[in-house]
Amino acid sequence: MSIVRVKDDRIIERRVVIKGVPQIFREQRACVLLGGGYETTFNVGLADGPCYQVGDYVIHPDSYGTGQYGDVMLKRIKLWPLGVALRETAAAVPPPSKG
Repeated sequence: MSIVRVKDDRIIERRVVIKGVPQIFREQRACVLLGGGYETTFNVGLADGPCYQVGDYVIHPDSYGTGQYGDVMLKRIKLWPLGVALRETAAAVPPPSKG
């Protein structure tokens, strides 16, 4: 499970005009912890929703999909608070089979 860390609650707004229609893209910075003290930063789209609170998250299962050739891909990223994810997935994991 990859940990995603949100370090601040600053929203980045980009205003663009697409086909003559002004649009606003709202994003927030987060980083994936890679281990060994390394991380990589990326933007999480917010649409019209609120910003994520500072803290640790995982990528929500709804964010994953399959591509045209059956490969795993990320769709619109949605973050899931780490504590909630651990509680909910621990309850959903079946016990290991014996044998």
